[in-house]
Amino acid sequence: MDLASLPEDFRELGEGLVYFAEMLKEVRDLATSLSRGDLSCALPKPSNELASKLKSLHATLKHLTWQTRQVANGDYSQRVEFMGDFAESFNQMVVQLKERRDDLLKEIEVIKQQRRDLERNNNLFEFITSRMPEWIVMIDRVTGERLFTNHPLGDDVASAIFESQLYDTLLDYARKVGENDAQKTEEFSLANVTAIHWFSVTFHPLRWYGHDAVAAVLTDITASKAEINKLEEVAYRDALTGTYSRHYGMNLLNGWTKQRIPFVICFIDMDRLKYVNDVFGHAEGDRYILQVVKLLHTFSEDSCVCRLGGDEFMILATGIHQETAETRLETLRDRLIAEEYVTEDGRIYKGSMSYGIVEVTADNDLSAGDLLSQADEKMYVYKREHKEHRGASPA
Repeated sequence: MDLASLPEDFRELGEGLVYFAEMLKEVRDLATSLSRGDLSCALPKPSNELASKLKSLHATLKHLTWQTRQVANGDYSQRVEFMGDFAESFNQMVVQLKERRDDLLKEIEVIKQQRRDLERNNNLFEFITSRMPEWIVMIDRVTGERLFTNHPLGDDVASAIFESQLYDTLLDYARKVGENDAQKTEEFSLANVTAIHWFSVTFHPLRWYGHDAVAAVLTDITASKAEINKLEEVAYRDALTGTYSRHYGMNLLNGWTKQRIPFVICFIDMDRLKYVNDVFGHAEGDRYILQVVKLLHTFSEDSCVCRLGGDEFMILATGIHQETAETRLETLRDRLIAEEYVTEDGRIYKGSMSYGIVEVTADNDLSAGDLLSQADEKMYVYKREHKEHRGASPA
């Protein structure tokens, strides 16, 4: 509306009509937003008295939305004290939700306790029935009283002193088992005048005639432990070369990285092994491998030489920096290249090797696998750079 075009007597009325129209538009916009559930809309001006009821409804809905979110997050103290029947229904809903939550939590706790009791009883029953030849001891976790023993120890550990030491060890372990812990298995060793004995003991916390007790099911695993040690020794050694195996080497590498011990890792790849195998046979290839291994063992007195597989080896050494390791490996490589190897039928071939070195410091954050990969990559760079120096024989 062009107010300037109105007669002067009507201009004040026109201005009032324009202001009224603006207020109506604000009321309409707010009503439209509320009908859509949009509570983030802009509110009318404070001077718009026509919108006061809608603004009050808007504030009420926002507060009700906040209360609903609080209830959804577990706050069941929320109540609505206005809005008539809706308030009554809302408050009743909140009370019912809280009651159902509390009932459900009680049911869950009862079920958990029943399950814990059932597991303890079942586990104890299974162990007692399936392992009756074993030694079963019931111990009071508080007083240390021996509540039950199915039979005395066997002749191999019949010494009273040894039995006392064994019982003291069981008691120490038993007192570490919490009342709500599941069954727990430990291994320990004890020595008498003739030998070292290894035991495996499984603990079951339970109530025993009013006592806070632990049932200890004991097994003498001395013989199996010795057999495992023999098998581990076999697993830790490479059958052909007698060097440590990949399994042992990776365990050592993992241990050193976790302990943050400074060391060098050398990745060595034999050149020409495939050529020797193809031309002279695998028996000669094995002789070639043994010659290289003999050479690698001279790297340093306390280094660990591991065969990773085939023609790949790893050396781990502490107290040596990268420059020293490079000098030593280059010297070994020169000795290998200078040597002429003669087969049983008089044919001659020469050896060579490529290597990559990574120095690991105490602040290293790379994993054992990543360190080995870095050394492997450096070895391939070295192999490419020295390919023309490896002689006429294929790699």
